[in-house]
Amino acid sequence: MHSKAFGCFLPPFHDPSVSPPASLKHDIELCGLVDDLGFDEIWLGEHHSSGWSTLSSPEMLIAALARETRRIRFATGVIPLPYHHPVHVAERIVLLDHLTAGRAILGCGTGTYVHDMEMIGVDPSTLRAHFRAALKTVQALINGETVDTATPWFTAKKAVLQLRPLRGGIETVVASSLGDPGIELLTETETTPTVHVVPPWGMIRPGMDKDPVGSLIERIEAYRNKAAGATRVRCNVFVHIADSPAAGIDELLAGFSSLRRGLYRNVLGMPIPDSPVAHRKTMETLVDTGAFIIGDAATCTGMIRDLMDRIGDPVSLNFFVPQWIPYPATLEQLTAISNEILPALVGGFDGTAESMRLTSEEAARQMKARTEIDNGGSK
Repeated sequence: MHSKAFGCFLPPFHDPSVSPPASLKHDIELCGLVDDLGFDEIWLGEHHSSGWSTLSSPEMLIAALARETRRIRFATGVIPLPYHHPVHVAERIVLLDHLTAGRAILGCGTGTYVHDMEMIGVDPSTLRAHFRAALKTVQALINGETVDTATPWFTAKKAVLQLRPLRGGIETVVASSLGDPGIELLTETETTPTVHVVPPWGMIRPGMDKDPVGSLIERIEAYRNKAAGATRVRCNVFVHIADSPAAGIDELLAGFSSLRRGLYRNVLGMPIPDSPVAHRKTMETLVDTGAFIIGDAATCTGMIRDLMDRIGDPVSLNFFVPQWIPYPATLEQLTAISNEILPALVGGFDGTAESMRLTSEEAARQMKARTEIDNGGSK
């Protein structure tokens, strides 16, 4: 993978007013588009309750997409390890590794929705320890080890995988806030992190963090100082191309407000003020602090380049795709990001710009020479 890579993060959100088959069809079409557009990877989430978060098995969707795509890598974004037996997680990701011809990434985390945990008897107070034990077991199995272990949450007896990774290993990425415990886990397990520029956006309030990007960079630096060597950081960021930040906010506000109200406030019970002024102020704060990148293509490119420079190489930037705008407009946004922003970030326009400069200079010299000849001949 190149030192800089670009992908998409597709959360498991589906508008309850849209039919489930239509929502899933949109997900499949979107994944096919980002493959055609040349994105490096796409992350597909998992939740089990709320009515909004209806993608319950990213592995099944990835298996369906494997035959519909050619080159893009697929990441589970993320599998909550405490919800599953680690032997089954390891088996499924290795099977996906074969079905996708080596394009599977294991993205894992602890889980977030309390009702997801309640439905299957997972104790939220044990998540960290449960996750750590499960991750250790999954890694050992993927590495070809036979595992015998008994924990308060699962048991594995002479557990071994019948299939082994297609090409010797599977990349494992952990969702992390990069706090001290998270950094310790990453370095201990030799995994890499995926982080949001800001925390789950339903919880954002104006004034919560006056410099979210600066806070993120500090956490990344702390992680890299403790990790051995240069390690890849995946960063999820929201980008929207519009004539101006104000115009972009106007385009996004209805969908942004609907998700905050419908999911985070009404279903998850978060104390979010539900007024047009409050929702707009929240989004304006996210834009003003650089947590959301909204503006014309040149503005977005400059802000993304600055963010990536501050994160440092190697970095993968994944564009968050919450579909706050109508589905056709979402596809247009991804196309514009691919065609207008990504080439500028990797020097894709440099050759044509240099050719135009040199050609213009040569044309000016030739014109000057012809003018001098003509003037000399007229004497």
